[in-house]
Amino acid sequence: MLMRFLVKTIRISNEIGNKNQLIIKRYAGHSKWSNIKHIKAAKDAEKARVFTRIGRQIRIAVSEGGSIDPSKNLQLSQIIEQSKRANMPAATIQNILKSCENDKSQHKKHILEIKGPGSCFIICEVFTNQLHLTKQTIATILRKNQAKYSDGGGIHLFEEKGTIDAENASLAGKEEAEILEQATDHAILSGAEDVQIAENNSLRFTCGKTNLNQVVGQLEKLGYKVTNAEVNYTPLKLQALQDAELEACQNLYEKLESVPEVTKLTDNIA
Repeated sequence: MLMRFLVKTIRISNEIGNKNQLIIKRYAGHSKWSNIKHIKAAKDAEKARVFTRIGRQIRIAVSEGGSIDPSKNLQLSQIIEQSKRANMPAATIQNILKSCENDKSQHKKHILEIKGPGSCFIICEVFTNQLHLTKQTIATILRKNQAKYSDGGGIHLFEEKGTIDAENASLAGKEEAEILEQATDHAILSGAEDVQIAENNSLRFTCGKTNLNQVVGQLEKLGYKVTNAEVNYTPLKLQALQDAELEACQNLYEKLESVPEVTKLTDNIA
């Protein structure tokens, strides 16, 4: 259906600094599902979607952190840094923060566990002040797309990790092995746990969720341009699906992403 290409993943040992203890694994990288999820029609539409998502995350950070001051709200600080890297206008950020300050609607973040086509699991993050109505809206979508709410336990198939997408001009044109070796050194120096080569020789670093900003700062000092950094649920084990199930998941994602209260979707699909 769609071509696969190899991605080499380097797992960095807990004993940072001991390069000999690195375990190198090969993955069948951008799978069909990964490709399906990342096909977008127009750049303008994608930019608007990113800004909408970041705006929702800012509101969540203010709600959970209790302050619109980034110096007093670490989660908000991380999201604002992400918004700057996405070239979100400063005026837009300030307008969102101002609206958060005046908002008395008691919106809260909630996690919904979904069992999707082919027995995959989806973590659906929502931000709402009417959870019951939001769940009803989503339940209707699930019934029509071979999915249902999980009975519980799906969240334990994931762990929260900081993920950082970055590029380094000094690595351009180098062989993959050389890129991997240098990126490994940089991962160790920055305090990251994993690094992998992704599309167009860009790199994805993984770190503990509490030291995301620290790792981003160190990578930038090493010459990296960070294009995205956020805390995500990371699947502990992947679920393989058939082509028809992948297409059903694509349709399900499109419907869920159209719900205004949905802020993020994460799955364990291979």
